[in-house]
This record gives sequence, C-alpha cells and structure tokens, in this order.
Amino acid sequence: MGASGRNGDRRRDLRATLVGSALVGPKGQAGRVVSAVLDNASRIGAGFHAREQLDVHEAVTVSIAFLDQKEREQQEKLSGTVVWVKPWEKGYLIGVTWDEIVTKSKHPGLYTYLEETLKAPA
Repeated sequence: MGASGRNGDRRRDLRATLVGSALVGPKGQAGRVVSAVLDNASRIGAGFHAREQLDVHEAVTVSIAFLDQKEREQQEKLSGTVVWVKPWEKGYLIGVTWDEIVTKSKHPGLYTYLEETLKAPA
C-alpha cells in the first residue's frame, strides 16, 4: 500500500461516515451501472462497497442518495475517478476521488452534511 504524494495527502482530508445508496457508471457514456452503498465521504472523495468490481483509473459518474441531519433525503451527482479497489467478503471496497472539490454552490446537500458532521464534537 504505497501512499505517497498526492494520494497520501488526500487521505488526510477528514471523512464523515455517510451511509446511502449509490449508482456508479462510466463517465459521459452509456454502459453498465453498478449499484453500491456509500460508506463515507469527504470534500475530495468517497468510499463505497459493491458486489461488482470497478476498474482502477476508471472515470465515473456517481449518483448518491442519503439522509441529512434533519432526515431529509438529499441527492447529488458527482464525477470522479476510481483510485483503488480492494476485495471484500461481500464484494469490493471502492475509493473514488471527485473531479472537483465539493462546494456549497455545486453540491449543497453533500457540502452541508459534511460541514455539519465534521464540525460536530466527537
């Protein structure tokens, strides 16, 4: 597990536990769509688990649905790249890095969730 350079720095970004459903498919084209479960998220990426494998370096579009702190359903669509895939007892663990940092103007539901969750006392 060689965490060096950019990837090592990315893991230092605070991640929030965030469970929700996700659809992950090839960016900008029709193709197979993988159903996944969102496990955690940050402003720069997210972790998922799925029964199907994705390819490392694959450009993807991710549609996520989750409940915010007020139990309201939020939906976001982000583009990113698969940066790692690991076998897991029920399929695969998958790490995706977003193409753009999550901002309040582009992804208000996810941004607000992350801001409120990460500033809450432990």
